[in-house]
Parts: sequence; C-alpha cells; structure tokens
Amino acid sequence: MLYRNSERKEVEMMGLLYLSAAQAVILVLGGIVSFTAFKAYTRSKSRPMILLGLGFAFVTAGAAIAGVLFNVANENLATVESVQAVSQAAGFLIIVYSLLGPKE
Repeated sequence: MLYRNSERKEVEMMGLLYLSAAQAVILVLGGIVSFTAFKAYTRSKSRPMILLGLGFAFVTAGAAIAGVLFNVANENLATVESVQAVSQAAGFLIIVYSLLGPKE
C-alpha cells in the first residue's frame, strides 16, 4: 500500500502506539506471573518454582528493556531486538531448566 509522507508518519505512530501497548500488557502479565511464582516459592521452598519465577522475570524484563531502549534512549531497532531476544532466550532457558532439570 502506498502512503503519502504525512499518512506514512501517522501509520508509523499508530504502530508505535500498538507496540508500546503490547509491551505494557507483557510487563503487567509477566509481572503477575513472576510475582505469583515467587509467592508460591515462599510457601513451598521449591527450587523449580523460584527458577520458574526468575525465568518469567527475564522474559518480562526483555520487553521492558526493549521499550526503554527504543522509546527513551532512541536506540536502533536491531540493538533493541537483540537485547530483547537475548533476555527472552535466557528466560526461556531458565524456564525449561525449572521444568525439566533435577528435582529436589
């Protein structure tokens, strides 16, 4: 689809608005999951539960850090996506370990 310059900027701004909204939802939901896992750990003292919470915290932090880098620090998209991908990969690795690793 072809846009005039003013229309293109408007479309780009709407895209950034949707992206920021999606990151906010990820931050809230990820925070809830992480908090719930940490709360469950305090009751059960289960090592896999603390690792699960930590993994979700890494996944959530990736979205938050990406938002700050892009919107506040004006980093380029490649840098932002790289940081987010590394954080999320580390988070998922921790989650997998918490589910499949050695049990207590």
